[in-house]
Amino acid sequence: MNCFTFRNDLENEEAEINKTVQSKTSKSQSGGQVRHKRKKRTLPPALQGLMGEANLRYARGDTELAAQICMEIIRQVPSAPEPFHTLAMIYESDQPEKSLQFALIAAHLSPKDADQWVRLANMSLESGNIKQAITCFNKAIQANPKDITLYETRARLLDRNGDKRAYLKGFLKLVHQLDPEDGQNIIKYAKMLAKRYMEENNSEQALEAMENIFSKCPSFITLEEVNIMTEILIALKKFKRCLNILTTYTSIWVKYKTDDTQEFDLITKKSGNEKKEESEDQNICEIDSCGIPDDVVVDLKAKFLITLIELNQMKLAESLLPKFYFNENPEISGDLFLDIAEALMGKKEFKQALMLLEPLVNSNNYSLAAVWLRHAECWVGCKDLQKAIKSYEVVKQLSPQHLGARTALAKLYQLKGQYNKAIEVLHQDPESDTLDPQVIYQRTLLLFKVKRYDEYFQSGMLLFSRHCANIRNKVELNALTRAYVVRQRLETLQLHRLSRGEKLEEENAPSFLNNTELNEKKEFLLLLQMCKLACTLKKYGFLQRICFSALTSKRFEKRNSHIMFLCLLSCIYNNDSYHGYNIVRQIIRVCQKPNSWNLLNIIIQKAEDCRHNRFIMRLLGREDVFSYLNIMHANNCLISGTYKYALNDYISLFKVVPSALLALLIGVTLLQMSCQKLSAKKNQLVIQAIAFLKKYAQLRNEDGEQEACYNMGRAFHQIGLLPAAVHFYKLVLNKDSGDLIKKNSYLLDLRKEAAFNLHLIYLQSENYLLARMYLENYITI
Repeated sequence: MNCFTFRNDLENEEAEINKTVQSKTSKSQSGGQVRHKRKKRTLPPALQGLMGEANLRYARGDTELAAQICMEIIRQVPSAPEPFHTLAMIYESDQPEKSLQFALIAAHLSPKDADQWVRLANMSLESGNIKQAITCFNKAIQANPKDITLYETRARLLDRNGDKRAYLKGFLKLVHQLDPEDGQNIIKYAKMLAKRYMEENNSEQALEAMENIFSKCPSFITLEEVNIMTEILIALKKFKRCLNILTTYTSIWVKYKTDDTQEFDLITKKSGNEKKEESEDQNICEIDSCGIPDDVVVDLKAKFLITLIELNQMKLAESLLPKFYFNENPEISGDLFLDIAEALMGKKEFKQALMLLEPLVNSNNYSLAAVWLRHAECWVGCKDLQKAIKSYEVVKQLSPQHLGARTALAKLYQLKGQYNKAIEVLHQDPESDTLDPQVIYQRTLLLFKVKRYDEYFQSGMLLFSRHCANIRNKVELNALTRAYVVRQRLETLQLHRLSRGEKLEEENAPSFLNNTELNEKKEFLLLLQMCKLACTLKKYGFLQRICFSALTSKRFEKRNSHIMFLCLLSCIYNNDSYHGYNIVRQIIRVCQKPNSWNLLNIIIQKAEDCRHNRFIMRLLGREDVFSYLNIMHANNCLISGTYKYALNDYISLFKVVPSALLALLIGVTLLQMSCQKLSAKKNQLVIQAIAFLKKYAQLRNEDGEQEACYNMGRAFHQIGLLPAAVHFYKLVLNKDSGDLIKKNSYLLDLRKEAAFNLHLIYLQSENYLLARMYLENYITI
């Protein structure tokens, strides 16, 4: 038989308790109606005789026949516990485990016998089955819910088993089960539960436990219970209830005013039970006056003052505060001074809080980092930054690892313009400290602000090392450029390191806090800022390193396309055409736009191998008649000197989509062919070239007229028709260039180039005066 899960038994136990409560309630409401009793399981007379025969056989030692009889009874009446009891006794000596299982079945069929469950629990413990023992004690508690010994024994087992939640839940049910007559036990276990729950910051459950004391046995309540209860209520911000508890169970008195300004005295000391509904629902409009007798213990004085402050009764609190901090000793009650000061700080009463904090920072026992931190925060609230800085410096000395204080101190230094001091305060040692990403981020921004760029790059890389792999050498770049998904990149990188016999993880890698995390957008903007600065400073190697590191980040996985583009730019700037080609090839596959083809063209121009030729030829078979890829292929043919292939592609494309650029390229190709030494029909090639150049000039709009004239002049200059070249160069100099060129003259104006070419022509013809004139008029500054 499988053992039952003890968590389910706890839930069943709770259900049984609820049923019992409901049945009692219904009985009281129905005026004592007769409750239908559950029918008891009994064997038929014939089977009772058979059961007696089985017991007799067992007593005579005929265990085999006794077991067979029991099995027959079970077959006919499976819900009867008697045959299972007998079977348990039969197998007790030679098969104890089997005997235990039969005994458990019998107990489940007659679950109201608590002693039987306790015996089974002890047997389970002897066999080392703690979970089954706990299950048995759960059943015993359901059978006898007011036996404290059962709860304590089960609690010891739960604690031994490491189930703290069930341990506390069990005692909480015990407290609910106990009657007011068991006041001492209620107080004992409720206080224990409250303290345990408060250690876990579970104030709601702590309040539930303490409520049993105040509702069931108010006559047993002492100041200790009042102190615990008020502490819980303050933590839960139930200040009105806290005030009622204090005025009910101590000599503290409060006089209230109603809305119609009629005063009445709240009873300062109630005899009997406190009504929770009355204390919670009572609407406190205004407190007229209050008092704290000297016989009240200091803990409750402090809690009363905190309650007044939280209820915004500042005038009354301020009238009582001087008596408190003059009469009480901060060396003994320093924690209470701090609690009241924190309540005042919550209400922005920083000057009043300082009156309580000053004795603490000057004391021997409470001159601690936490107190100095509150002291500094008060000075910040009072706008006295210099004193706040001094207090924060003390916090830094007392608790160097307190990052919150260091961050606040750095902000104050920033406000005073002392950025280098702020950077020093935020420094963390990667070898010894557990690093806070927020602090590193703030320090990185400050380093950028003061232009300490080398440290800025180091700090930024340290921040990104949380989720980015460190690229150890350029060989590892190849493992990152051939995969498109972060997981595949990391796996490929690990395989590469294993093949080289290197360690996968970095040695002495810094550790980071997990409870603080940066905003992903802010961190990515920092990455972009670092890339821009590296590009501005021409640190192209570092630019490539940081971009490729970002490719391994799962945090930036959604920005994969953006990071790949950055990696491509870094390869272009760093003249790394090999890895740049691997990346641009992936970009082309997912984004076939003009800019993508332009980037591919840039990589091809810098390439030191011919891998791109095969890639382009494969794509050409899948492309339309006109595409950027066809133009690129024709351009490659033109550059490599295979002019006929280039001319064939240009003419085919020009027939589909005539454009000025294609006409210019055809003209240039024909000119190049005419200039070849072994080319035939040179005159025809020149005429055709001039014709296409004319077509190019016609297809250009007015804004491109200067450019067309310059290119025509350049063509005639190349083939030696100098008069025609001079004509077109002079058109460039004399014609109106248009608004577009005037606005962007530093980029588009070609007059300097035309003048320089004219100067070369006149130099060749030995007309030095004209050559000098064009240089002086158009080029010399």
